Amino acid sequence: MSEPKITVIIPTRERHETLEKSLLTVTNQNYDNLQIIVSDNLSRDRTEEFVRSVKDERLRYLNTGERISMSKNWEFALSHVDSGWVTIIGDDDGLLPESISKLAKIVQASGARAVRSSVCSYSWPSLMGKQFGRLSVPIQSGYELRNSNEWLQKVLAGRAGYPQLPMLYNGGYVEMSVLHEIKRRTGYIYRSCVPDVYSAISIASTVNDYIYSREPLAINGASRHSTGTSYFSIDKDSGASPAQVFANEGNIPLHKDIPLCRDGTYPPSMHALVYESYLQSSSLRPKTVERLPETMLTIILATAGRHQQLLQEWAMDFAELHRLDLDSIRTKAKFGKIRLAITSLPLQLAALINTFGIGSVEYPISDVYEASIAAGAVRAIGIGRSKNARRLLRRSLQNTGDY
Repeated sequence: MSEPKITVIIPTRERHETLEKSLLTVTNQNYDNLQIIVSDNLSRDRTEEFVRSVKDERLRYLNTGERISMSKNWEFALSHVDSGWVTIIGDDDGLLPESISKLAKIVQASGARAVRSSVCSYSWPSLMGKQFGRLSVPIQSGYELRNSNEWLQKVLAGRAGYPQLPMLYNGGYVEMSVLHEIKRRTGYIYRSCVPDVYSAISIASTVNDYIYSREPLAINGASRHSTGTSYFSIDKDSGASPAQVFANEGNIPLHKDIPLCRDGTYPPSMHALVYESYLQSSSLRPKTVERLPETMLTIILATAGRHQQLLQEWAMDFAELHRLDLDSIRTKAKFGKIRLAITSLPLQLAALINTFGIGSVEYPISDVYEASIAAGAVRAIGIGRSKNARRLLRRSLQNTGDY
């Protein structure tokens, strides 16, 4: 059986210092039938100069020609892919060594149309304010077949995060035929200003099932450039932050059933964004009679965390828009918060035991390429859960901090 064609897209704008390391994790993939696209959103730094200097015949440089929003840049890049499999990674993210070859084997063995993997997490030094970054590596292996609707309902109920769905982003790969179907039915691949979340909901609404790989295939990098990290930060005095730049890009408007905050910003709730994408992708699912606004607002308030005060104010406008009894919902949210905390404890413990952390003054990881090499080494060693649990216990008892 011939190797499937796989395309890796890296949308970027004026972040060549992280893009260089991100791209290196992709060009180092030992896979011939690979296309690499850097979609440059009219950068004014040396992004184009750098990309054109990379000598790899699999690499293609695109330029949007004008400043456009994130969703439009992703749509623009995907318009240059006609067939095969595709993924999108951020310009501060990366791939693990040999991950493309491993994906190809999963695709050939399963016959699936979408694959989602767990991911490593890497905090760049620029985010931590230190000389080293921090890397977390999942240590589990194998993969499973998941029912899309079952997991979509878990996400809507707040019992799973949207990254558990077959999204088209870090560690998420999809066959182009799926995206063609979404575009045929909705007019665009993206109908939301938050493309990664929308892709998770829209793809889960299109394919019956997907493969979930417990072995990580990608690294989710968080740097000072990260829009998502900036968006959920409580520090609002950072000037022209990535989140503020994102909000002023002429994005696709939020769905009419999701109000903006009173200061004109997006509600700082991941579940609100999940619900927004669910509404925007409604034409991909059979019509049903659902009382979702009350349920969604309850979960949004139950998971508000440090954004509780701002979301309480936003909830007044949401409740008024949907004619909901806000006092009743707030009471339900209090109990929901307790229930979610209890049910999430075993999952948090399992995640801790199944994840190996590294990165310190003694063992610095300076960028996402070094994180890729380190993650590959950790995976190659084959650290078991019991060994990792003992290591975590020793660290806790010694209370040494960095390790």
